Amino acid sequence: MKHLIFFSIFFLLFSCQSMLFNAGFEALGIYDDEAKLHFSESDSKKIILLPTHHIGTQLYYDDLKYKIDSLAALNFYFYTERVKAEGAKDSLLRKFRKFSGNPVPSSGYKNIMDSVWGKKYKIKFKKELIDQPDYSDLGVPANQSDNVDSTLEELITYYENNYGEIILAPCDFETKFTEETTCPKYKVSKSIRNDVLQDFRNNIVLNRIDIETRDKIAIIYGAGHTPGLLEGLKARGFKIEE
Repeated sequence: MKHLIFFSIFFLLFSCQSMLFNAGFEALGIYDDEAKLHFSESDSKKIILLPTHHIGTQLYYDDLKYKIDSLAALNFYFYTERVKAEGAKDSLLRKFRKFSGNPVPSSGYKNIMDSVWGKKYKIKFKKELIDQPDYSDLGVPANQSDNVDSTLEELITYYENNYGEIILAPCDFETKFTEETTCPKYKVSKSIRNDVLQDFRNNIVLNRIDIETRDKIAIIYGAGHTPGLLEGLKARGFKIEE
C-alpha cells in the first residue's frame, strides 16, 4: 500500500510538472500553428512585426514562411534577429552562459529543451516541436534583409557597464559552454535580464528604423520583443493597428 501511494504521488508530481510546462508554452504561443502579424504605419513608413519563437510547431513555421513569401513579393525589407557570436572569445561565451542561466545553443534550442527539460525533468510536451528554421529556409531573401541585432561582445559590455563585471569562477570552466554549468545559479533580476536581452536590443532595431531610407520593413524578432518594439514605434508617431 505504501508503495502504491508513493508511486501515485510520484506520478502526480511529474504529471503536474508537465501540465505547468505545457500551460506556460501555451501562454507563450509556442504551440501556435499560425504566425501573428502586427501592423504599424507612419507618414513615411509601413512596418510589420512578425513575432516568432526559437522553437515551435512545423505548421507554425509553414505559416510564417507563407507570410514572409507574401511580404517579399510586396518588396518589404526584412530585419532579422540573431546575436552575432561568430568568433566570440571563449570567456564571452562563458559569461553569457553565466548571465543567461542556460547553455549556449550549439545545435538549436530544441536540443537544450530535450536534454534539460525532457530528460532531466521528464516533461511530456503537448505537441511535436522543432527548432526555428534558418531564415533562408523561411524564405527571407538574402539580398532583401539584414541582421539587425547586437554582437555578443556588445551585449556583455552593456551588462557589465551598467550592472557590474561578470566574474568567471573555476567552476565556469568545468564544462563546455554548450553544457550546463556546475556553478551555483548566477542571480540576475528579471528587470535586469529584460533590460539586457530585450530593451537594449530593441533600441538597436528602433535606432535603425530612425535612419532607414526604405519605406516598407518587416521585422522578424522573438515574440518577447514585440511589446517594447510597439511601444518604441508609438513613441515615434507610428499608428499601431490593434
